Amino acid sequence: MSGKNLYLGKRWFAGQVARAGESGIVAPSYINADNKSILGGRFVAMGDAVQTCRNVNSANDKILGVAMVIGIFHEFKPNRNLSPMTLPHGSEIVVQMAQDSQLKIGDSVTIVVKDADAGTASHNGDIKTNFYVTDVNGSLAKIMRSEVINQASGTGAQ
Repeated sequence: MSGKNLYLGKRWFAGQVARAGESGIVAPSYINADNKSILGGRFVAMGDAVQTCRNVNSANDKILGVAMVIGIFHEFKPNRNLSPMTLPHGSEIVVQMAQDSQLKIGDSVTIVVKDADAGTASHNGDIKTNFYVTDVNGSLAKIMRSEVINQASGTGAQ
């Protein structure tokens, strides 16, 4: 386990907002349109209808954010509301790592799309993201949005 505060380090859970940044938390409400529950701390895909979401299951999915745990619910059943956090500037959230994940502090986060690990974070997932790991605690990782943008792209630089 990393992290400086051993007491708080033991209190991590998937879907926990670890830090609210300067931009405020952006977590609109969506309805789970999947036939399975969505677990807190997993990445969530856009559903087929307006204001709906579902579990991640394809490398082509449009990712809405991470299922944020508010209150006592860590599992969001079909046809229930949940809030996928979009991770605005300066915010962090705790995500579930894939079973074989080797993520460590500073690593880029990718999303797994298959089997029991679908929607989890990994070092070798199927969907690239602009998030990176800021801390690790067992099977959980704290992630943040990378503010570094490829400056060569679209600037005329060669």
